[in-house]
Amino acid sequence: MNEHGFLESTKQFALYLSELQNGLDPESYDLLLRILKGTNDAMVHRNTDIDIALSPREQELFTPEFGKQLQQLLTLLGPLGTQTFVDVGTSTGTDPDQSDSERERLRREVEAIAKASGLEP
Repeated sequence: MNEHGFLESTKQFALYLSELQNGLDPESYDLLLRILKGTNDAMVHRNTDIDIALSPREQELFTPEFGKQLQQLLTLLGPLGTQTFVDVGTSTGTDPDQSDSERERLRREVEAIAKASGLEP
């Protein structure tokens, strides 16, 4: 991304974040900022695995619409944002081992994508 593209993306990010600050309830906006901070911390340390634990209340706030808004913000961050996978870890009452197995399968899949993309897993 060239400097002009970076500046435009940064401007769009700031504008959209401002819109969300005015449109989301304070609790959801605080969650959004916490997720963005965790994402930023991971990117600064070049981590490819971002794990932000959500409380049961935060899981309730993480609606499909909230997820779309978060994804839009992360996309504006650049190439890493477009490869974001969100797992809120909600329980469906199924066997917990099956859930762990599914998470492990997804982790391996994301690692393989990262390696193929030239990123360190």
